[in-house]
Amino acid sequence: MSIMAILEVAIGLIFAWLVLSVAVMYIQEWIVGKLGWRSNMLETCISNLLTDPAMANQFYDHPLIQGLHSGLDGEHKPTYIPSAQFSMALVDIISNMPKEAALIQKPLYELRKEASRLGGSKRKSAEAQIDFSLNLARQAVSSQGGDPLVLPMLEEIKQAIRNLHEDYPALRPVIRAKIRDFDKNKTQIEAVLAGLRAKNAGSPDETPIGQFREGLAATSVVLPELKQTITTLFKDADGPNPDGEGILAAARKNIEDWFNNAMDRLSGWYKRRAQTLACIIGLILGILLNIDSLQFATQLWRDPIVREILVAQASAYSSQDPSSVTAPDPQQMLAVGVQFSQLDLPLGWIGTAVPTTLDGSVVLEYGKNSLCTMRPKSDADVWGIPFDSQCHSIINAPKYNDPTGWLLKLLGIFITGAAAAQGAPFWFDILKKVVNVRASGVNSDEMVNRTAR
Repeated sequence: MSIMAILEVAIGLIFAWLVLSVAVMYIQEWIVGKLGWRSNMLETCISNLLTDPAMANQFYDHPLIQGLHSGLDGEHKPTYIPSAQFSMALVDIISNMPKEAALIQKPLYELRKEASRLGGSKRKSAEAQIDFSLNLARQAVSSQGGDPLVLPMLEEIKQAIRNLHEDYPALRPVIRAKIRDFDKNKTQIEAVLAGLRAKNAGSPDETPIGQFREGLAATSVVLPELKQTITTLFKDADGPNPDGEGILAAARKNIEDWFNNAMDRLSGWYKRRAQTLACIIGLILGILLNIDSLQFATQLWRDPIVREILVAQASAYSSQDPSSVTAPDPQQMLAVGVQFSQLDLPLGWIGTAVPTTLDGSVVLEYGKNSLCTMRPKSDADVWGIPFDSQCHSIINAPKYNDPTGWLLKLLGIFITGAAAAQGAPFWFDILKKVVNVRASGVNSDEMVNRTAR
């Protein structure tokens, strides 16, 4: 056989893997969307960065991040957060940390988690009261009305907590513990801020950099691990501006870089997980559709007509814009699937149904009868599925009692699954290169010499 035939077999096989990869991609995207992998993995990563699930909830409820939510009432958390918005939201949360309305949010989020363990209507009612308190707390943090507006909000929050204590006995131990922690943290923060403000005649520093420093001091009480991380990034942020604007801008830049590095690691984690899912889907499709790469390649080698048809389809497909592979037209892929089904390719398990006699036998040529059974005992029996007076024969498979043939079959299907896991863009690039090599008309002897070297 010439080197051109080998190239044509490779093109047909790669094209088949490309079509399968596209199908796997559609199924994978549907599963990932249903399971919310991207948003869940991003939330887990951010929770690890912020060292506390309650702090992560506070971050996701920040107005800058809330705007990235989707779905009715923002029920779906974002799958992507720009690093600039992450940095601005985190700096704002930390800067507001000394405020009582911000400090009370952490125990409220923790209390909401405990309320989710209540049963039935009690859970919904308790969660609604806590959500109301959280909304009030967020309004109080962003309020510019001062104590006359904020203090009534705080009193309403505390009254809601007292009502929870009375209405839900199961939550009482948790509420008492959260109140003790809140009072303790508030006292410690006041002491820390008093020492920090001593250098400023006891008054708070109203500049953005001053508010951020006081927020870090408060964070050291509530979330010491996060404070240590941010302080490390903050120390490296030296700026020339006396008012601290340059220092704060540099600190935000360092936080953005920290977040981007975490997203790079998350991207690698997601890709490995997605590739594993693609391989599993490819194996399942390979088993269900009996897509045996070894048998497929053998058929292409033996049948030049089928080979030429697939090469023509592959050449037409490879001439398209690569972007069409990442988001292919469903109608186009359906047409390709119809063309595949019309070719004499070793795909599928079940052949054409043939009628059976009363005793379940199939009448073969020359009038000879053979039993249709799932457990053939001899070569005279037909291996098939008897159903509704018909025999659905098993095709494209080794003999029932051929262990070596079945090992090769499993190997071929495993190769199919591994190929599908590489993704459609990968096979599209490979297909273009191989098609271009064939179209260039490289001398066969030269190709053989290259292969030998």
